[in-house]
Amino acid sequence: MNTSTTPAFWERLWRQSGINFVVFFVIACVIYGHLPGVTASADALVGFYTGGRTRILIAAALLGLNVLNLMWFVEALRNTLADAGKDGWGAAATASSAAFGALFLLLIAIGAGLAYSIAGSGNPTLASGLNALG
Repeated sequence: MNTSTTPAFWERLWRQSGINFVVFFVIACVIYGHLPGVTASADALVGFYTGGRTRILIAAALLGLNVLNLMWFVEALRNTLADAGKDGWGAAATASSAAFGALFLLLIAIGAGLAYSIAGSGNPTLASGLNALG
């Protein structure tokens, strides 16, 4: 029997996704770099987002895929809670992780948008506003 088709294999893989989420989050944050503060000048913002465009886009791709690790881990947590008779807590964990994942993807998209085109578009007010939102 192929071990990759057993439920135990997938359950172990999903549980390991929690560790993967933390590891890849730290790696992506190191790649992304230190964000300019809310009070940063327009030149500093444009310099950060256009100067490190490739680095920021790579980190955004890693963070976006990393949201899957979070969802898989929460699914394993939900299964464990359901086995323990705590279905309500499992549903709450699923809902909260979905909300967190959606907001996290929004923040990733804002950073990627700033790096890809918005920061270099010549509209420092929009770039500053989006940076402050993020």
